Amino acid sequence: MANQETALRFDLWCGLFCISAACGRATYVARPRAPVYLNLYTILVAEAGTSRKSTSIRCVASILSTLVGTPDVGGNWPIGMVDAKVTPEKLDAILHTRTEEFGSAQLCIIVPELAVFMGTERYIAHMPTLLTDLYDCPDRRFGGGTIERGSVVQHNVWIGFLSASTPTWLLKTVNPNVIEGGFTSRCYFIMSDLPKRRMAWPVDSDPNLLTDLREDVRIICNEAQVRGSIGITEEARSSFTHWYENRQHSLDPFRQSFEAREDAHILRIAALLSINDGSWIIKQEHLEPATELIMGVKDGSSRIFEITNARSKFALGLDVLRTQLITSGMDPVPRHRLYLKCRSHLDNIEFSALIEALQELGAIQRFEYRDGIRGRPTDYIRGTQVLISQGLGERVLERFS
Repeated sequence: MANQETALRFDLWCGLFCISAACGRATYVARPRAPVYLNLYTILVAEAGTSRKSTSIRCVASILSTLVGTPDVGGNWPIGMVDAKVTPEKLDAILHTRTEEFGSAQLCIIVPELAVFMGTERYIAHMPTLLTDLYDCPDRRFGGGTIERGSVVQHNVWIGFLSASTPTWLLKTVNPNVIEGGFTSRCYFIMSDLPKRRMAWPVDSDPNLLTDLREDVRIICNEAQVRGSIGITEEARSSFTHWYENRQHSLDPFRQSFEAREDAHILRIAALLSINDGSWIIKQEHLEPATELIMGVKDGSSRIFEITNARSKFALGLDVLRTQLITSGMDPVPRHRLYLKCRSHLDNIEFSALIEALQELGAIQRFEYRDGIRGRPTDYIRGTQVLISQGLGERVLERFS
């Protein structure tokens, strides 16, 4: 991705996802009584058009396409792939079908837009619950289904999930129930609003690179079938034990939820780093960067889900307000009509503060119009080009942090 505008963080985490998918269910960290599979739920987070989220995800899908429908050394098909919106029922059915055909329900869900995959707010309650249940790679799941299709039976489940979203969409849809239900504690929200470089005309420096990468994941896939579990050196285990016994626990809901699985996250990333350098055993040099990476994910994610913070309220209100003004084009909109759209997020005082901030930044114009001689004038608002400028949201929200 050197000649692409994708963010460096996205490149790193998408690379880890490729290694994870290549290993599938064959590889896990051999922690006694609590093995850690290497599947990742990764969500790239950035404003639209800034860090090329979709480019990163399409590249992963292209690299991993070599694993779909290709037998591994054991004669099994390692993964299937879903790249479009499905219902929870359909996802259960796909895993059931793969169990019947291959004896193993291994699947990568790779969709560029989380909003498209999840759908409406009413629908969201079901998919996170299902993905949460599938995350720990159960040996066997049974139940559900329909009268027509019968019961759903799934064996040797393994799910990898890669998608992307804007921060505002996450704020609107990932509510406290989703956090408390455990879905977000299983996800890595990777935030970046800066591309690593600007490329007006991206050129492939090596036309064989994609072919080589596809071969790499097939080599990893075949080796994973042979090696199986991943161990840990005595030095690394001692260091990990010391961290585990002395770590400090947070108080806010998101961090508490994430920290319940933080140890497994660190082992998972350390294992992937060990596969990347070909050692296939967790050493101290894998554990330290893995711990730093997971700490970065926790800190970045917690900034998104400060649900009671005023910043979140103003972010949601700004999104609604901007949508209404952009839709109206050059036609001014009465202030009271805009407030009706925003009042589920902001009270009248907060709404007025947001309007003042936008006016000071030149993002809106305000007019007063009196219909007739008597009565109070009506305040009208119209958006300017600044309203769609990059970085406006952050400049507005800085005032309410």
